[in-house]
Amino acid sequence: MVNPVTRSRQRLQRARDYAGHERDIALLLVKSALAGVLGWALAHYVIGSPQPTYAPFVALLVVQFTVYRSLLHAGQYVAALVAGVLAAGAANPLLGENLAGFAAMLVVGLLVGRWRHLGVMGGQAPVAGVFAYQALMGGTDGRMLWHIVSMVLLGAAVGLAVNLLLLPPMRYATADRGIEQLSTAVSRLLDDMAAGLRDGENADSGDWLHRARSLDSSVSKARTAVEHGAESVSYNPRRLFCRNLPATFFGYRTMVESLARVVEQVRSMAVVLDARLAEDPAGDRVFLEGYADVLSSAADGVRYTGGAGRESHEELHRVVDRCTERCHDLELHAGNGAWPSLGALLTDACRLAEELRRAHRSGAVRPDTP
Repeated sequence: MVNPVTRSRQRLQRARDYAGHERDIALLLVKSALAGVLGWALAHYVIGSPQPTYAPFVALLVVQFTVYRSLLHAGQYVAALVAGVLAAGAANPLLGENLAGFAAMLVVGLLVGRWRHLGVMGGQAPVAGVFAYQALMGGTDGRMLWHIVSMVLLGAAVGLAVNLLLLPPMRYATADRGIEQLSTAVSRLLDDMAAGLRDGENADSGDWLHRARSLDSSVSKARTAVEHGAESVSYNPRRLFCRNLPATFFGYRTMVESLARVVEQVRSMAVVLDARLAEDPAGDRVFLEGYADVLSSAADGVRYTGGAGRESHEELHRVVDRCTERCHDLELHAGNGAWPSLGALLTDACRLAEELRRAHRSGAVRPDTP
């Protein structure tokens, strides 16, 4: 068993050598520490605020993995805190320093915190109100509220500045990996189905069906990876220096949705094949071997979908044409046999091939990113 020290050393080495989650975590820790120290130094030593702790506290909250999320958290937190402070500032002179005044302030803060636009920061509104109310009970005047608000604004500004200036990541590679993992899972399943149909009675159709149904989780992970990538690019100043990279993730999103529809066809194929082979393991050998060729071509098409470069695009069209032609050949054979089940298989295969072709026409192209 690897001890914690060795494990930590390995993680640090991976963070140093490879771009990825561990490097992102390390960079986030460095930026958070720097933002907190700067916030405290400016508030305590430069400005001399009587409430300096608010600045580093807010700075730590604002520093997030992406610039977009930093901006979002900064706006939400500032709005929530200002609302809580205003509630305390109004309750104290109107109702006095008593339990009724505190209760009224807290209820207002809780109601404001439920506003959906404040998101996860909504809970900070009543918390800020409690601390502001306590400050006012200490006998200080209303200027203390301004000190709190100003420190919050300072902390938000420091956190945003640090996150903007210190290499905010652009996660094109995250989207690439998500799509690659999905396409690999789909193409491997199609290859295994093709090999099983050629083997005849050794086909494990139950396993195909299980894997086809589990592809939904792969689709979900790919969508999440693409959305994380898109979020990392929003408002990111590094885009100004990387003009060769796409500004939107339209191609990635189109690709994921196309592959999601391909998964639906593959799942339908697996259901029909599982039922048919359970009834007749030998099956129609001519049809099943021909259908194996269709699935092999479809697997190649899935691998080429969204590939960067002219070669990948040309290969995609070639394998899709081959898949479509083989489907037409099998239609003639299926018309003389058990049409309902064989026809359903051919329909799914034709739809899969057409989906791959339409995906490329719709802009499902993965950019050639570094």
